[in-house]
Amino acid sequence: MSSAIEGTTAEPAMVRTMDQRLLGWWQDYGAYLLAAIFAGVFTCLPILQFHAFRTLGLDFAELDQAIWNTLRGRFLYSTFHHFTVFSNHFSPIMALFAPLYAIWSDIRLLHVEQAIGLAAAGLILYKAVRSRHPSLAPWFLLAFYLNPALHEMALKEFRPVVVAVPFVALASYGLYVHKRWLMLLGLVLAMMCKENLFLVAGMFGVYLILFERDWKWGAPLAVIGWVGAFALTLWLLPTLFPGWPDQTVYEQMDYLGIPGETYGEIWQNLTRAPWTPLLRLVDRDALRALWRIFLPLGLVLPFLASDWVLIGLPSIGYMLMAGNWGMHQLRGWYPASFLPALFMSVGAALTRRDRLWARWLTVGLLCGTILGYVLYSPAPLGGKYDPSLYRVTPRDHLSAQVVAAVPPGGRVAAQDPYITHLSQREFVYLYPWIRIGAENVEYFVLDRHANPYPSSPSEINEAIDNMLADPSFVVEREADGIYLFHQRGEHLPAIPVQKVAGGSMMLDRVEVAARDEQGFYQSTDGEPIELQRGGQVRISLYWEALAPPIAERTVSVRIADAHGALIALQDNQPGQGNKPTSWWQTGWQLRDVYYLTVSPDAQSGQASLDVLVYDSHSLEMVPFADGSEVIQLCELNLVQ
Repeated sequence: MSSAIEGTTAEPAMVRTMDQRLLGWWQDYGAYLLAAIFAGVFTCLPILQFHAFRTLGLDFAELDQAIWNTLRGRFLYSTFHHFTVFSNHFSPIMALFAPLYAIWSDIRLLHVEQAIGLAAAGLILYKAVRSRHPSLAPWFLLAFYLNPALHEMALKEFRPVVVAVPFVALASYGLYVHKRWLMLLGLVLAMMCKENLFLVAGMFGVYLILFERDWKWGAPLAVIGWVGAFALTLWLLPTLFPGWPDQTVYEQMDYLGIPGETYGEIWQNLTRAPWTPLLRLVDRDALRALWRIFLPLGLVLPFLASDWVLIGLPSIGYMLMAGNWGMHQLRGWYPASFLPALFMSVGAALTRRDRLWARWLTVGLLCGTILGYVLYSPAPLGGKYDPSLYRVTPRDHLSAQVVAAVPPGGRVAAQDPYITHLSQREFVYLYPWIRIGAENVEYFVLDRHANPYPSSPSEINEAIDNMLADPSFVVEREADGIYLFHQRGEHLPAIPVQKVAGGSMMLDRVEVAARDEQGFYQSTDGEPIELQRGGQVRISLYWEALAPPIAERTVSVRIADAHGALIALQDNQPGQGNKPTSWWQTGWQLRDVYYLTVSPDAQSGQASLDVLVYDSHSLEMVPFADGSEVIQLCELNLVQ
């Protein structure tokens, strides 16, 4: 009987001991586990997005090239604007990444740094809560790492303002524990990230004056922060580092939505309608933005330590007054300047309450965080998660091969999704924004189906069609609508023809390129050319106008089997219909491209590639100079 009783009392004791050990482990090491998971997830996702060619390119590529150039003696210089990065923002912090590039020169390093920095910011704020409530601090940190606004920063794009998050957190912790030099270190590093962080530093000074009566530290900080913020944006950046030679207004002033080419005009328009930006503070989008930001923070929890909220209020206010959609909506990287202060206010609210109240407030924080995650987070299982952004497809592998084919020293212009893969070189440009002129660029990477920014899809397709029609652009790589053009490159293998149709159109040569298993077209001039049944072939006819044709002509490119039966056919006016012969002038040279798919039911064996020309309206044949109506361009061999 006694042994049974002893057994029943021993088991709960063992359970209590195990629970205490788990609780102790959670309090001592849980924060570091959460930080490692966060850093791992938000390193992998952006890198997957990079390999899937879904990264927003221009600013990211510009920063990468600026760091890369710094190692080579051109301090934070970028060919995208032909100026230093200061022509857009005050971000000298980027130069500190250059030594890391000496170890691993890869744009993905910036994603790694950003994820680690955000994870470190959480650990810094966690320390403030742990000093009073060690059992609640890991849960506070979990709320930080599950915050949707933080996820948008980590996944949207690499930005210097996001680099500032751990520095603002460090400054907040230094202020909280009354270590002024720790606070100053964090603020100095934060101000090196972007000019609007001077405003945050100024608010630290205001906080010291209002709530700690510390004029010695507060007054200089307030002056340096506020004066620095306005001096940098309104005078120093446009004067010392103009994006354009005649620029006198801060380039980002248009974000505020106040029209004007000079500060005088902007001020006049503002004084005529001062209520315009003020009304934006309370419009529907602003209220939605505030709801989205404060819901994961427990809605009212930050205001239980409203003195800390004061640090972030000016940043929130001017962003809500902005005319720029992303800034006004507090989307993407924009909350980076004020989110650490809001979390510090939540942490202060917890540490100023006893353990019981702090527990209930932590429960409220986690409830708001989970609801916000479900509604707004772009992270996995979040309401705004888009798995297609991180799915690397076979087409993405083709894109990577096209990028790899660009020589390291080549001058290249590319669409937005591609420039982040090409940015570590001396000359790279966002197509069609080419400051040195397109004639001075060697390589062009264009894609019919990728993000066309800053062009429209029709403009990109027109550019591709024009390059395809221009013999001075060699098509070095092509697969699934992805092109690598080499301006004035060496001609691809071709078969000479030298035949004249209708006395005005000379067919100089023909390129035949069969699509391989990967999807790339491979040119060859050997006969017979081997083609797979069901395979696709690109035929490029090189025409020269000896004289303007007297009527519209249509070209028919066809493949016939050994018995003369047609097994592939395409009829078009030259240039896929975009270069009709009625436009031609004497001396014009044109590459006329056709894509033929061989019937999978075709018989194996000998076949021929033929071309003929006919009148587009009467359909009468236009004979060649030797009297023949059909020219055999080359022999083919169809295989299984």
